[in-house]
Amino acid sequence: MSLSYAMLGLLTYGPMNGYNLKKIFDKSISHVWAASLSQIYRELSTLEKKGYVTSIIQKQEDGPDKRIYSITDLGRDAFQDWLKNFPEQLSFYQRDEFMLRIFFGSRLEKKEIIKEFEHFISQKLDHLKKLNEIEKTFNIYSSEFTVESAEKEELFWHFTIKQGKMTLEVLIKWAEECIKQLEEYNSSKINLKK
Repeated sequence: MSLSYAMLGLLTYGPMNGYNLKKIFDKSISHVWAASLSQIYRELSTLEKKGYVTSIIQKQEDGPDKRIYSITDLGRDAFQDWLKNFPEQLSFYQRDEFMLRIFFGSRLEKKEIIKEFEHFISQKLDHLKKLNEIEKTFNIYSSEFTVESAEKEELFWHFTIKQGKMTLEVLIKWAEECIKQLEEYNSSKINLKK
């Protein structure tokens, strides 16, 4: 359901085709909500049936025709209602295979579990790099849209990146501390409260 509202939100910036919507999605909010191109097209079809978006065919001389989607007043109202009606409880991701593996990590050799933590850190560093790249594109995309205040839009976009970056930094620090404890570990003494 949130994918619908993410797409409606992006369409408030201006009309676009599915491919451009996916491109902007990947460069702006994919760090908080991921979607494939097929999901985006399927959702656009659903939104059009609901009357939240309309589309026109744009003829192309040098390529296939494009279907351009625009948000309707009904779509804007639905988007605003979604923004204003904050749920009592947000859904949180309840399945974390890495943490499940760590929970049972005592069944592995120390070097194997350290390798798992190092792999975890490597993935988080890659994700941090991606967030930094996304952040650099914010001013490019805000200048493409006719919005009341690009500066205000960017402020809120940066809030999402900041949360992602700070979370990743904490996770990296946690994994590094776990590695340090494992390296210092001997069966008779370990300070688990570090």
